[in-house]
Amino acid sequence: MLTIMGLVSGLLIFASYSKPEESIWFAFIIVGVIGLLFSSLTIKIDGSKIYWFFGPKFWQKSLELSEIASVRKIKTKWYYGFGIRLISTGWLYNVSGLTAIELKLKDGTTLSLGTNDPDNLINAIDKSQLTSD
Repeated sequence: MLTIMGLVSGLLIFASYSKPEESIWFAFIIVGVIGLLFSSLTIKIDGSKIYWFFGPKFWQKSLELSEIASVRKIKTKWYYGFGIRLISTGWLYNVSGLTAIELKLKDGTTLSLGTNDPDNLINAIDKSQLTSD
């Protein structure tokens, strides 16, 4: 995500040199805010819940571990992009890379959380589900 925001900033700088009479400072602010809000995705397991949020606790969500029916590692498609997306299987929360974990819930819904360490996250969820039962 930071790489993409850096590229967009570079394009804005180039555009500002080619048309110096037009102010694009507002675009820099928008890119900066988006970059800050979606610069990271933090996933935590605390007690009987899993929490995830972007950047400085932006868009915080949580889920009871008891609601999870199954967990598996998946590869996302490059064209799904980054951020919060509704994909064919359910909601995807991702900031970089193509690896994620897919959580199938007992109510039939599915959500995916992007991570660079899916195996450890799956192990942590499995371990927490066993201790909370």
